[in-house]
Amino acid sequence: MFRISKPPFFTTAVVQLEELITENEPEEITHKVKPTSQLGSARLSCALMRPRGGCRDLTPDDGHSFRENGVPLDSPLDPGGKRRQSTPMRFLRWLIVLIFLPRIITAQEEPVSFNREIRGLLSNHCFTCHGPDEKSRKADLRLDLRETAIADVIVPGKPAESPLVTRLRTHDLEDLMPPPETKKPLTEPQIALLERWIAEGAPYEPHWAFLPIHREPPPQVKDSEWTRHQLDPFILRQLESERLSPSEEASRSTLARRLHLDLTGILPSPDAVDDFERDDHPNAEERYLDRLLAGPHYGERWGRHWLDQARYADSDGYAPDGARIMWPYRDWVIGALNADKPFDSFTIEQLAGDLLPKPTQAQLVATGFHRNTLINTEGGSDPEQFRNESAVDRTNTTGQVWLGLSVGCAQCHTHKYDPITHAEYFQMFAFFNSSEDRNSRNPQLRLAPKTALNKREQLDKRVKDRKEALKKNKNDKTLKADLKTAEQALRDWDKRYPQTMIMRELEKARPTHVHVRGDFLRKGDAVKPDVPACLPPLAKSDEQRNRLDLAEWLVRPEHPLTSRVLVNRLWIRFFGRGLVETENDFGMQGTPPTHPALLDWLASELIDKGWSLKALHRTILTSATYRQRSHHRADLMQADPRNRLLGRQARFRVEAEVVRDLTLSASGLLSKRIGGPSVYPPQPDGVYAFTQNKKSWKTAKGADRYRRGMYTFFYRSAPHPMLSTFDTPDFNTTCTQRERSNTPLQSLTLANDPAQMELVRALAKRLQRDVSLTEAQRIEQCFRLCLCRPPSQAETDRLLQYFKTHDNTNDGWIAIARVVVNLDEFVTRD
Repeated sequence: MFRISKPPFFTTAVVQLEELITENEPEEITHKVKPTSQLGSARLSCALMRPRGGCRDLTPDDGHSFRENGVPLDSPLDPGGKRRQSTPMRFLRWLIVLIFLPRIITAQEEPVSFNREIRGLLSNHCFTCHGPDEKSRKADLRLDLRETAIADVIVPGKPAESPLVTRLRTHDLEDLMPPPETKKPLTEPQIALLERWIAEGAPYEPHWAFLPIHREPPPQVKDSEWTRHQLDPFILRQLESERLSPSEEASRSTLARRLHLDLTGILPSPDAVDDFERDDHPNAEERYLDRLLAGPHYGERWGRHWLDQARYADSDGYAPDGARIMWPYRDWVIGALNADKPFDSFTIEQLAGDLLPKPTQAQLVATGFHRNTLINTEGGSDPEQFRNESAVDRTNTTGQVWLGLSVGCAQCHTHKYDPITHAEYFQMFAFFNSSEDRNSRNPQLRLAPKTALNKREQLDKRVKDRKEALKKNKNDKTLKADLKTAEQALRDWDKRYPQTMIMRELEKARPTHVHVRGDFLRKGDAVKPDVPACLPPLAKSDEQRNRLDLAEWLVRPEHPLTSRVLVNRLWIRFFGRGLVETENDFGMQGTPPTHPALLDWLASELIDKGWSLKALHRTILTSATYRQRSHHRADLMQADPRNRLLGRQARFRVEAEVVRDLTLSASGLLSKRIGGPSVYPPQPDGVYAFTQNKKSWKTAKGADRYRRGMYTFFYRSAPHPMLSTFDTPDFNTTCTQRERSNTPLQSLTLANDPAQMELVRALAKRLQRDVSLTEAQRIEQCFRLCLCRPPSQAETDRLLQYFKTHDNTNDGWIAIARVVVNLDEFVTRD
């Protein structure tokens, strides 16, 4: 008895030989591999479908001699009673068997994987009515638990006797499952897969994301010379299993631009690229990488990624959407990342810095992470309602950012798919239910040294004293003048030392109840702060648990989700797609990892290296996998069109802020100042025509006009148009991965936006600065400034021809600069 070890490979190989046979025989011959029987018997079926000959079913008998439809192959008669053809064709057919049979019969076919193949089917088609949520459960049947499934509808080892299969295959529409009205029918291959799984005993597995992290050593590969790092064999093993090879290494200029965009978000200078290309040191790439990791712009680039998850904005949200001061939190993020603050500390300080013993001013600023929630200042709004909304947002954001789970789905009822109950949701909610803020900007922290704080107290006392004195002597001109002077000094002090919103806990915790159907006015059972039972428990404590307990629990080394979720998101930044494609859903509805062993290896590596993000970046960026070219390959497009096996690098458009940063750096106008208040670059008129309140937008002059895109003041109700055009979210809620689009409006913005044209004109002036350069040399300089490579001869000739169509030299160079910055290559990370 035998099984087919790799049907896709076998089918491909037979089809290739089929072409050889067809050239020698006019009959049309096609080949296919039949599925194994529903009972999972170890049977080899190789059918040769012929227009005149029907189906030839080759099966081994007990003596390992093959029979065709019951007739021995060595019989002089064929299964129809006719004498067999004694032709070269018979020899060729036997040749197929002789070549591929050893590969087929030497390895057992792997059993059906519940996590990889079955769980998704049940989750998509069954769990809504037969899953965790007891209120929507039909027929009191749960298919997410094996003990209940085999007690009711599954007979392990006997699919034909299993009511589940009967209901899937029935022609009675009243009994058919899933019900026709759900419009979620299973296909025949899906049903056959379920039958095969049941035949193998219907084994269940715990969901892969909730299992402990398991570190495997890098696998053995054939082409070990290609690998540069321990992560490479994990990628190469799967490529080799599909008979694919990785792409060759990208050029130095491509790597220079790629590393700069990934780590800093701005372009390298032509001189930096030249030095990198000429560097013949064995560790030239590593040295180049280390300089970028140590530079100040690393924190800006990776800070922008984190601010997306923190839903950072400079306004309160809702209809009034008033301005707020949150930039000190942004500065803290940039500084923490530049200093390579370990991610466990990075987590604890943001979620619970105020609960640490004797917290520093920086640790208090870090708690701004959860003060980025919206505040409704509209008249008549209920503070308690919007305080509750903030606590809900903090619960959901924590679940998305650190757990990669859609915990918010359990706010109104038990989760339809994941093992998170309605009560467990509000146990997590309880961690955020006792903060001091109540739809308000307070509590706030004044960012000033102690001596400056003393000065403010003196100014404040002076103002109060003068007001009291004026009550007694209203006409004292000296007092009035002194009061005016003191008030102005107080305003100047407040402007110099701003306040920023922070988290602070109430002295006595609020009681927390389950909200029936998610309605905060309908109180259910009382609950205490706790975590879902599907994850490791909190450390035992006799005291009331708080946000600090939650934060420390998230970064415990044995936690199965935090490190996996984090390394998956880092992977996305470098390869365009995560090892788990559904990066915000590691639950039952999420996609399984393409390289599960690599995901766990990276998660373990992160923890072993002290939660250092820069160390993990270095691990990934020094790999051969990262250094591949991104060029299209026909073999990869056919075998792996979505590049899930990573046989090449990925090309993708940069984010909105980086689009502006690229033009700023190419033009030479980029201000490299780090941190500080948000700025107001030029934007079109009429942006606030449809907002409730007209916003103040005083267009910046000088260096602030040319700050990086991440420092642009962000109103939630009306973001800067260029940011919206290039898919920046509104940040009303957390964004763990941005959408990418390619629209005509984006092209029009790059070509015609006045702010963009200002930078294009600056680039044209930069090209004309050196009068000794020829026109061809200026075109080369433009390419090297914008694309980090010289143009081809065809590109140079075409642009020279275009340049000559302009009468005015300056207009000609503006036109050339405009063409180059409008190339897809300019806004694409290759």
